[in-house]
Amino acid sequence: MATRRKAARKKAAKKRVVKKRPAAKRSARKVAKKRTAKKRVAKKRVAKRPAAKRSARKVAKRAPKAAKPARKSVPKARAPKPSAPSAFAPQKAEATAKDLLLFDIERARVAVLAAIQGLGAGSAMQPVGEGKWSIHEIVLHLSVSDRLRLEEFDALLAGVPASWSSVAGTPSGPAMNEANLAPLREQSWDDAVRLLMTTRAELLDRMQAVPAEPEDVWTASHPFGAIMRRLSEHDRHHAEAIKNARIAG
Repeated sequence: MATRRKAARKKAAKKRVVKKRPAAKRSARKVAKKRTAKKRVAKKRVAKRPAAKRSARKVAKRAPKAAKPARKSVPKARAPKPSAPSAFAPQKAEATAKDLLLFDIERARVAVLAAIQGLGAGSAMQPVGEGKWSIHEIVLHLSVSDRLRLEEFDALLAGVPASWSSVAGTPSGPAMNEANLAPLREQSWDDAVRLLMTTRAELLDRMQAVPAEPEDVWTASHPFGAIMRRLSEHDRHHAEAIKNARIAG
């Protein structure tokens, strides 16, 4: 009887051991169950979100923010700049027709002197172009032009048109220029420049001696004024030709 009781007790003890699980194992299972439960809940929440909302959120995150429109700057109205006064404006305001004409003639001659400044004799003898005069011949031609005005100076003042005024710009013009130039061609370059200076100085002295009144004598409507006004245009034309020839080399 005692032996049977001991065996029964041993069996009961074994059953109790099997039923009792270690606390560590029990807690690990509980943690695993909780994790599984959380995952299921998370999956349910993700499943409940509409696909359109999820994609919209992704696009919103990726898309750059729209740049703010730039403000249009309205330019401020600027006050008009005062026009620069023309050269020698005060002098011209009180100048007579005689003063203005003499001043223009002197400025045109300065352009000629600037064009030939520093030019040597060898270069001066070269034609400025095919079939054209040399600079040496142009300078002599300008001296001839002044001399012709000196020869008919008094007649021009009296209102008589220049004898050669109708020839200029016609087929007879080149022949007349050649006839006047031929006797001077033998002059050296230095002599040609000297003649250019002395002839113009003599012409200006004669013009200075003419009174400013009556003023119409100095205008383009009078033979004297008309012929003298051509001097400026004539000088500038040839000064430009000389300058271009020197640039071209």
